[in-house]
Amino acid sequence: MSDVDGMEGVVGGSVALSAPASAVVVIGPGVAGEESVAVWHVSPQGMPVGAWIYQLDRLLVSRDEARRLLTLVERRSIAAVVPGELDEVLDRVTKAAGVEAEKWWTAQLFSPLQCFADIVSRRVAYDSTVSVAKRELKNVADLEWSRDLTAEQVVGFDDLRSLSKVSAVVGSTVVGSAALTAVGVLRWLVRQWVETEGVKRRSYVRDAHGEAEPLPPSWLASVRAGMTTRLPL
Repeated sequence: MSDVDGMEGVVGGSVALSAPASAVVVIGPGVAGEESVAVWHVSPQGMPVGAWIYQLDRLLVSRDEARRLLTLVERRSIAAVVPGELDEVLDRVTKAAGVEAEKWWTAQLFSPLQCFADIVSRRVAYDSTVSVAKRELKNVADLEWSRDLTAEQVVGFDDLRSLSKVSAVVGSTVVGSAALTAVGVLRWLVRQWVETEGVKRRSYVRDAHGEAEPLPPSWLASVRAGMTTRLPL
């Protein structure tokens, strides 16, 4: 496992493994170009709060190393920037750790693209509710979003990064840079979600759609799934 340059300026402090935070897991070239796994812990506010980089070949031959990585993700929701890639690596690491729990992570995966779709869907629903209220109530103002978001704007993760105006991070490792870039996109998604759910300050919107939720539905479901996972480590 390698040190991560500049972590003091990026990471706000350690987080208990039982905390309901999320993990960004990325596979890519490490310090010397070797295939590596980067794990970044992300707070519910989208802030990075812990980071680790492991060499994949060492993970696959060291039961202890494999188990250490699993402890970092077993009780957390996991951002799946490249879902198929994560499935393969988590399967191999789980076997290397000597853990018999097939695809234990499935319910814990969430897609940043689906989170964006959740946000767009909610805004459409809230706009519709406000339109109805304008016909039935007095002094109802239109919703004014800081940015207009549509499903057609995003096809892949690069589209989402571009829309969020998050610059691709360039650091000492490709894998670490990719992880930090993903963290930046998640932070932007959280901000868009907070703005979206803020509409529920209007009582008629809250009555129609329920209390404000802390995260997009697909992300929140993965957080709840992660909090129930217990691997025999």
